[in-house]
Amino acid sequence: MAIVDLLAPIFLLIALGAAIQRGGLMDTATIAGINRVIYWVGLPAAIFHSLVTAENSDARLGALVGVLIGGTLGAVGLAWGLARGMGIRVAAQGTFVQAAYRGNLSFVGLPLLLTVPGIPRAPAVLALAPMLIVYNALAVGVLMLSQHAAGWRMLRPIIVGIARNPIIIASAVGALWHELAWPLWPAIERTVGALGKMTLPLALLTIGAALMTVPIKGKRLQAGAAALFKSVVSPAIGYGLGRWMGLNAGEMLTVMLLMACPSAAISYTMVKQLGGDEGLAASTIVFSTLMAVPALALVLAWFAV
Repeated sequence: MAIVDLLAPIFLLIALGAAIQRGGLMDTATIAGINRVIYWVGLPAAIFHSLVTAENSDARLGALVGVLIGGTLGAVGLAWGLARGMGIRVAAQGTFVQAAYRGNLSFVGLPLLLTVPGIPRAPAVLALAPMLIVYNALAVGVLMLSQHAAGWRMLRPIIVGIARNPIIIASAVGALWHELAWPLWPAIERTVGALGKMTLPLALLTIGAALMTVPIKGKRLQAGAAALFKSVVSPAIGYGLGRWMGLNAGEMLTVMLLMACPSAAISYTMVKQLGGDEGLAASTIVFSTLMAVPALALVLAWFAV
């Protein structure tokens, strides 16, 4: 029941968002508008508030980030080998790889980090910023490599995306505020906190609504393999690296939750922009979201409860 209590609100809100969209209360334009508000205002507020109000922790940020980055790189290598072994056409291999490693850290990972007991809040939230940088850089890289379009021009969209990413900016400002122990005017603190509390359930609602607009098409066996890789192999890699690095219980829980997050919806947008396999990307997002329920439940049963 403890596991159900932790996971049920997240996936019930996703299901409610899907029902709302099916009922006609959220069309594509509404979902896009809400997502922009969440991305540019809500999520940065939630991250900033969680950092400036977090208690100090003995968790090691460097070790945590090292395991997450190492696990991601390992997942990329294995997923690329799997894509070639399955005979996936070259132009779609980057799509398969991105779907297999790139988790939804902002819309699923962050709510988990802020609600699951035993998580070292400040280090866990701070780990999101470098992971988002790595995710974006790798996504552009693997998608363009599979299109045989690698080159120096790949760097510009990566750098621009990092410099403008509001989550990375909020993480940097919040970390500095936390480190210097600056006071925060109570009215501002309550305002930012209210934005953060509003954002997390709203983000989950829009995930559910967006899933209903994503077309399931293409080779479903390949999409299922990518989703299974994301839900099982990716966290297994993180587990092995975490044990090897000697992470403590809270750090291991953080790694496993983030590595088990379902494929990020933004991967579908990047695939459309960079000429990948849209059907494979869309189907994997849906399948991995469904597989994330038992995967995250197992993580919580093993590490948190």
